[in-house]
Amino acid sequence: MAEWASILVDRDGSLGRITLNRPEARNPLDNDSAREVHEALLELFADDSVRSIVITGAGEAFCAGGDLKQMAKFSEMTPAEAWSWPSHIVAAHKLMLTADKPVIAAVNGPASAGGMGLAGMCDIVIAVDGVKFAMPEVKVGLFPIIIVAHLARSIPRKHLLEMMLTGEPIDAAEAWRLGFVNKIAATQEEMWKLVGDFARKFEKVAPTAIALGRRAFTLLSDMPASQALDAAQFLNLPFFFGEDMKEGATAFLEKRKPQWVPFRRG
Repeated sequence: MAEWASILVDRDGSLGRITLNRPEARNPLDNDSAREVHEALLELFADDSVRSIVITGAGEAFCAGGDLKQMAKFSEMTPAEAWSWPSHIVAAHKLMLTADKPVIAAVNGPASAGGMGLAGMCDIVIAVDGVKFAMPEVKVGLFPIIIVAHLARSIPRKHLLEMMLTGEPIDAAEAWRLGFVNKIAATQEEMWKLVGDFARKFEKVAPTAIALGRRAFTLLSDMPASQALDAAQFLNLPFFFGEDMKEGATAFLEKRKPQWVPFRRG
């Protein structure tokens, strides 16, 4: 594993873990930490022994979003510098569109602005009861532009706009009701138990089916229904002719556990 300045990266069996590690500043997602999150995701995606990944925060917060100390200097930047500032955040969000492993957000505390976007780009969100989700950018003269791409896929339009236009927070229960949160945990201990449960489930499923299926899901969910159905016929072919289906069917008939092979990246 590489050396990291603002995050921790470790393993728990097949589960790779990324922890934002600036608790004194409530784990801001500044340019440097966003770059490290992106690089850590690339590293864990490339490790065949990692079957799933979790992102969490150290201390009492999940992620406070962008560092306002850095943002206060925007007016001093050239247009080119301001344009490139969020490039690592954008790269992490783009990577998640083609990710070949499930990623879980373990939301242990408040998730604000880019921190809510960080949770939103994950496949599964587990939150401790009572934690707050918010996009308060309008209160400091900004708007949560970049995170629209992922949040618009998981929160109904009117509710998302309300949060973005007012900057007001919602709690974990409301986020669950809106479909943004998958599971609510009573305590952090229970949150990590739920993360472990998901990790064990992901160990049992076919890695190539997960990798190809996750990408197909992203493509199909953004298409009109008629086009998606036509595309699905072609996207089915790698599954029909792949080794995973052959092994899965054989293992089922032989009443044994399947022996999956790692996903082969092109």
